[in-house]
Amino acid sequence: MSNYLSFIPCTRLLIITCFITYLGLLAFTLLVPAPTSIQYVGVYQPIFGKLEENGSLVVKGDLWDRCDLPDYEIWNDDILKYLNMDETPITKCNIAPPLTYLINGSWNAVNASAGYDCKTRCHWRKDDRTNFIGNWNSTPGPVDCEFLEAICLKDNLKVYGYMHSQIIPTPPITPKVDVSKLQQYDVTVILLDSLAHAQALRSLPRAISYMTSHMSAVVFPYVNKVGENSRSNGVPLWFGKSLEKLDKSLFDEEDVTVDWTHEYMCNEFKDNETSIFNEFRDYGYKTLLAEDWAEGTLNFPNCKGFDNPPIDHYMRPFQNALERPHHGEFITRNHLSPGNLTREHHNTLLEYLSKFMNAYPNEKKFSWIWASHLGHDSMNGFSHADNDFYNFLVKHREKLDNSFVILMGDHGPRFGANRKTVSGELEVHNPFLGISIPKALRKTTEILSLMKGNAKKLQTHYDTRATILDILKYQSTTNFLDTEILKIPGEKGFSFIRKQPDTPRNCKTMPIPIQYCLCKFNRTTESIHSDLAHSMAKALTAAVNTELENGKLQSRCIKMEYSIILSLDRLDEKFRGSILYTIVVEMKKPSNAWFKANIKMLSTGELKVLGIIERVNEYGQTAHCIKSEYHRPYCFCRNQINVFYAQDRKKKRR
Repeated sequence: MSNYLSFIPCTRLLIITCFITYLGLLAFTLLVPAPTSIQYVGVYQPIFGKLEENGSLVVKGDLWDRCDLPDYEIWNDDILKYLNMDETPITKCNIAPPLTYLINGSWNAVNASAGYDCKTRCHWRKDDRTNFIGNWNSTPGPVDCEFLEAICLKDNLKVYGYMHSQIIPTPPITPKVDVSKLQQYDVTVILLDSLAHAQALRSLPRAISYMTSHMSAVVFPYVNKVGENSRSNGVPLWFGKSLEKLDKSLFDEEDVTVDWTHEYMCNEFKDNETSIFNEFRDYGYKTLLAEDWAEGTLNFPNCKGFDNPPIDHYMRPFQNALERPHHGEFITRNHLSPGNLTREHHNTLLEYLSKFMNAYPNEKKFSWIWASHLGHDSMNGFSHADNDFYNFLVKHREKLDNSFVILMGDHGPRFGANRKTVSGELEVHNPFLGISIPKALRKTTEILSLMKGNAKKLQTHYDTRATILDILKYQSTTNFLDTEILKIPGEKGFSFIRKQPDTPRNCKTMPIPIQYCLCKFNRTTESIHSDLAHSMAKALTAAVNTELENGKLQSRCIKMEYSIILSLDRLDEKFRGSILYTIVVEMKKPSNAWFKANIKMLSTGELKVLGIIERVNEYGQTAHCIKSEYHRPYCFCRNQINVFYAQDRKKKRR
């Protein structure tokens, strides 16, 4: 045989060899299952490991390739001393009913014969910060505005002010998308600012129990926020865009830059961006957005927001009338303050939402209310409102049974003494999320089972957004029967109401800034008096001052100097030769600012501050001299130093 082969020309031998190799490769590809394309696209890149019999993926590799999710004890001892479930702003409330009403488009006074002289005027939106304001009218009757200010006088003294709201239905619009074959449902989102998962279970037991028992809602315990504050979580929800970079230096990878810079976020109207409200309008839905704060998610402190909002019913004129100078009368602006009326800010949102739900009995509706006042400034602010949300759910149970209902937070409580605790540090990064699906889908589809499975995994607001878009665009084409993984073009998340990729879900593979990561790792408390601790405090302080320098704010904001180290802990396991520390430092007077940062120490001893530095304690108006929301946590305005020290000396003399 060898003698025969020696006579075959080299060219023929090469061809035969290539053909045999081709047949071998072909046989291999036929016998070995090829991974589908979905495994290789999207934000969650695969990290292959060993698949256990129970279906869980055990990843071999780096520390951050896994994620042990936190265990929950909502009544943990360290948080108990900061809880007051009886806290309420309406204990001494005047329970007298309103003197005016607005029903079926007409207003009138209740006690006109009792000597009151009442009058009203309309408010319309001019822009996000300004209203068109109508003339006063003393004659009861029809009005053509959604927001009506009413005041009453007795003996020429203003004794009553009130803001009314109503829904004036808009004409039907022709959808930009053919919806004739779609199975469409209403979508109702109730977002409570600063509501953490554990906090919700403590504070809203009646509303959540009703949702989980009567409405078959699924609660997602492991939602990880993706930004520090409301805006940096709201923009991912509404637009799918990031405002905070992903610092990947811990993994020796390139950082993922922001989708929108702070300059673009504030200096450009968002009308040309496709928001979730645009999406629903294109599919023929009537839309509503109601926030109980005039600055709102997109506007604070000086940002443009929308020029022409893509929303049918926008509550901003109501808030402008209550909060803007030269808009509502003083007595009107004060009527929601504690001690005046039983109605609070969140009640005004629920009232407006109720009227919206009733105004369109035969049209599909997408509504989003964002309640900031309840819990933004107090971790105990939600408890007294439990019945309000429960009563809303019960009152509208028939409509909500035909709707996707999402009750959620944007992040947990960012400020307060609770941040000193282990529980508080977990809760700030872990917003609440509960989702109820339409009654017709609870037994005819696999959605509840899929959601319960996905609720056991790490999730983000990007996944919540993907779920809402799935409801609108994709599942509606299959009567919500499709269970397969879906990568929505341009999106960073995966829907809860279908299978999600089997790739590991952790803070390395998902769009979660490392400083907010919920994954648990063993840590050891370190001495706060060591040379290493002070080196880290200096590194953190330098990073804060660099942020101010980059913003060109040195002339307005003081230079920070650290005073004491409050805590320092170390991740037990080294990561690629580096050690990760977490430090909390208090700055010197007059700021007394508390900052928290993750710091990576390389094998060379070099220190690197990772990601955004968090402000742990409240800063209120101490940064009033600058407009950049991004820099406000780092700034203490120079123009208030003399006032601060004068007050400090006065306290010491007492």
